[in-house]
Amino acid sequence: MQATIAFPVVDKENISNVASKKTRERELSRLLTEEFEANSSVVDAMEQRIFQLEDQLEATRGSQAQWPPAKCARTSTILDEAQSITSGSVKSGATNKAEEKKRKMQLKEIFDKIKKDCKSDTVKFQGTSKTIKCSEVFEAEFEGIFGGKGVLIQPTPQNKPKSAVTIIHFNNKAQIAQLFGDELKALKGYQWTRGGAPSFAKSVKPGACDVEIRSAELDYSRNNMKCSLKFEVYEVGGGGCRDDRSLW
Repeated sequence: MQATIAFPVVDKENISNVASKKTRERELSRLLTEEFEANSSVVDAMEQRIFQLEDQLEATRGSQAQWPPAKCARTSTILDEAQSITSGSVKSGATNKAEEKKRKMQLKEIFDKIKKDCKSDTVKFQGTSKTIKCSEVFEAEFEGIFGGKGVLIQPTPQNKPKSAVTIIHFNNKAQIAQLFGDELKALKGYQWTRGGAPSFAKSVKPGACDVEIRSAELDYSRNNMKCSLKFEVYEVGGGGCRDDRSLW
């Protein structure tokens, strides 16, 4: 005897829902059906095939829960780029801090030289201004220290534009303060009496006095990177001083 049995055409979405419930008995939902003649062996074979499809579908859904390799690789690349940018920013910030520290140290060395000379016996404040000279070698840091400060005399479009020698003047207190920044401190010197004729007495220093920088001149050669500086200093309240005078 032959039997007519209706078997479902497997719907994968319904099977996936059934497969997720392992504790329940496997069931088949019928949405679309076909009718054909089959015996018990055919039925068993169909059941086994359906179970295999369910297992394959469950395995496929499990693998899709993980990141696809291409997406993982792309995400890793983005993270690497972000880390690279962050690392570059940190290095750049550290470099800028190191350069700023170096500039401050160089300005401090110049100011310390002025401070020391103002107190020396070779710089006698007797009512007139005095000149203090110093020389330094600056490489790439020259522009960072002096660029955009004071009055550029040379090179300019009107004055020796191709010259390898840079000349800058600092003509007043504001420009001196801009140059030294926080390194600008109070200066001290010594008043000296005038010796020689007619009494032929020796010069002596009766006491200390306040000193300020009135102006400065800078000459820098890009060829040998040598920077020559001349600072005009004067006794505050002393004779012969005109504060903030313009030299040019």
